[in-house]
Amino acid sequence: MRRPDEDSVADGARNKLDRLDSYQQRHPALGVPIAVVRKFVEDESINFTAVIAFWAFFSVFPLLLIFVTLLGYFLPSRLQADVLRSVASFVPLLNTDSIKHLSGQWWTLVVGIVSALWSGSFVVLATQSAFNSVWAIPYTQRPSISTQIGRSLGALVTIGLGLVLSTLISSYVIGAATGTNLGLVARLAGYLIAVALDVGLFLVAFRLLTNREIATRDVLPGALLSGLVFWLLQQLSSLIIIRYLHTAASIYGNFATVITMLWWFYLQSIVTLLGAQLNVVLTERLYPRGLVDAPATEADYRAYDAYAKERTYHRDQQVHTEFLQRPDDR
Repeated sequence: MRRPDEDSVADGARNKLDRLDSYQQRHPALGVPIAVVRKFVEDESINFTAVIAFWAFFSVFPLLLIFVTLLGYFLPSRLQADVLRSVASFVPLLNTDSIKHLSGQWWTLVVGIVSALWSGSFVVLATQSAFNSVWAIPYTQRPSISTQIGRSLGALVTIGLGLVLSTLISSYVIGAATGTNLGLVARLAGYLIAVALDVGLFLVAFRLLTNREIATRDVLPGALLSGLVFWLLQQLSSLIIIRYLHTAASIYGNFATVITMLWWFYLQSIVTLLGAQLNVVLTERLYPRGLVDAPATEADYRAYDAYAKERTYHRDQQVHTEFLQRPDDR
């Protein structure tokens, strides 16, 4: 049996939550972020972020194998180690000191390309499934697996090259890989170019990997959010690694490398899906959402209706939703 003081604490917390709910429903500046986070949770997007992060982590090593093989083919031995360390610095705590005497072998190149295409395609496939889920596209309207694979390969090349270019520019601007100390104007210009590239990549990804006709203006808010946060993560991770974690790999070995890289890809996946959620919330006007006694707003009902219709598995199947009580019935 609850004591009176416990009841008073619970009532006070409920009153505060009611006031917060009423405030956020009247102010989109707070209502939109709350709606984005709530839809992120309801869509179980956190599961997609884990899958994307795993395949992204898995794809790093085949790409490194390809790069190492190409170095053995085209560069003299005196330059190979320096170039390899420079490129490896773009990936958190990736240590290449143990790689010696590079030599180009055709079979390692073939294995690397096949493995990179395989793992990279799964990154794009998982992202494509996540975007379709975010937009609540019915399963019956989603592309076949062969269509998804073909689209994923094209997106993999386009987005992959853009990410490499963006990372190279960011690393060069802060001098992480080269030790270059650029002037203020050149550094600001490099930052702007890197941010613009990141935003452009998210624009392409949001449109290309969603099985729905989407205008650029519909995905621009999420691309701006994801692109800017993605760039900030790049700068923050580089500074942290340079100042605080540069000895972690030598102290903790491969454990530090694996954990750091997994967290890096995991955070990037979360940023990507939050941007996609923002696009949907603004385009479909899925805000404000109720914090207390949901469904409490029209946006709640439209969101739940979309969730139900997403589970349409056959073209002859029709899903209808009915609620026992609507906001205007209360």
